[in-house]
Amino acid sequence: MTLRDEKQHQTVDRRSFLSKSTGIVGGVTVIAGGKGHAAAESMGRSSRSNSERAHRGDALFRPAEWAKPYGTMYPRATRLNHDDSGRDTLLATFEHYESWGRPPEYDDKPYFPIYRSVNGGQTWSKFSELRDTQSEWGLRYQPNLFELPTDVGPWDAGTVLAGVNSIPNDLSETSLELYASEDHGKTWEYVSTIVTGGEARPAEDDPVWEPEFAISTDGDLVCYYSVERDGYWTQRLAHKASSNGGLTWESETIDVALEDRRPGMPVVQKLPNGSYMMACEIVVPGGEVHVRTSPDGLDWGDPSDPGTLVETNDGRQLWNGPSITWTPRGGPDGTVLVAAKTLRYGDGSQAPGSGRTLLTTTDLSGKGEWTPVSGPLWYDDEIDVEEQYPDAESAAGVGWTTDLVVSENGKQLLSITSTYASEVDLCEIRYAKRPLPLKDV
Repeated sequence: MTLRDEKQHQTVDRRSFLSKSTGIVGGVTVIAGGKGHAAAESMGRSSRSNSERAHRGDALFRPAEWAKPYGTMYPRATRLNHDDSGRDTLLATFEHYESWGRPPEYDDKPYFPIYRSVNGGQTWSKFSELRDTQSEWGLRYQPNLFELPTDVGPWDAGTVLAGVNSIPNDLSETSLELYASEDHGKTWEYVSTIVTGGEARPAEDDPVWEPEFAISTDGDLVCYYSVERDGYWTQRLAHKASSNGGLTWESETIDVALEDRRPGMPVVQKLPNGSYMMACEIVVPGGEVHVRTSPDGLDWGDPSDPGTLVETNDGRQLWNGPSITWTPRGGPDGTVLVAAKTLRYGDGSQAPGSGRTLLTTTDLSGKGEWTPVSGPLWYDDEIDVEEQYPDAESAAGVGWTTDLVVSENGKQLLSITSTYASEVDLCEIRYAKRPLPLKDV
């Protein structure tokens, strides 16, 4: 945690803690593909090409200047495959600091705004608000959206589930809770509390973080999450399953538990061969992204195995805040695509292509070659922002999760993330949708 963060927020939240732990060094962003650290110096920032400007995308939401500490971050998006409108409908949400950093004349509880697109992510508009109707603490961190692909428990296929972290004003408790919408995201109802934890600060009182959903091969709803056990370095990845659509939950199962290494931010993608792939960050103390697979979404193997490092042949690694998806293009079994907050070398220095590169593999085990491709949305990552704006208050929030949504035909990719807006010295949510640089096979 920096002195700037202490003045700004007065609490050690997980973002400033992890930002401090990464140990990054300088560099600049260039287009993916250069060799070695020196390649990062070749382009500079004096001018941007037309291609680069086109990849900057559009703003979905820019916060007011007083929405401290970060403005907005942690976007999540999902396609509604069971929407009755006949349109290509997507929903998105994000951490909304306007609703919990308001001036004193406002009296409101934090909530998550729901935005909707009916044209595949080309344009967006405010659709609804997801509010805490259970504890009335407010919803502060790590929203997640998941449309049920089949009937589950009392819910019909197409019901939209939301995982939220309900936290009171003093950050003294954390509670991962399930909400459901039976009208495609317009209205929401509380369903259940999945797991509770302590103070919402790393290395404090066993907090819980980052809910993620999947349906196991036996049809159970599964919620994956991060949970600290007796200190920062004892965080684990765990899951709970529910046979009745989240009305009640079974006991906790530990999926990843590493000695002196901190796994976090699990995201899960079901693959066409029936297996599941999980991506997570592992703070060592940086934030390397690793993947592992499961045959059923429940058994992830030996918890002490960190999985496979997502790394190119020339040593570039994805770090922090992973996202994962799959497209039928690019190989006989399609292609797995992984995004993250930044692209680094193993020593923590910035790698060429950071803020604009996805890593892909056609090996559904995750153990094969990882290849860089240009992402649809380009942004100046945390290192670039701090170099351009040394006094930037919210640089650590840049790229804090970059969600990916593949188009219905598999040929285009939507990317949505938090980027720095110098006009307000905060993060805003930007998005871009472009053709995937992969061929049909």
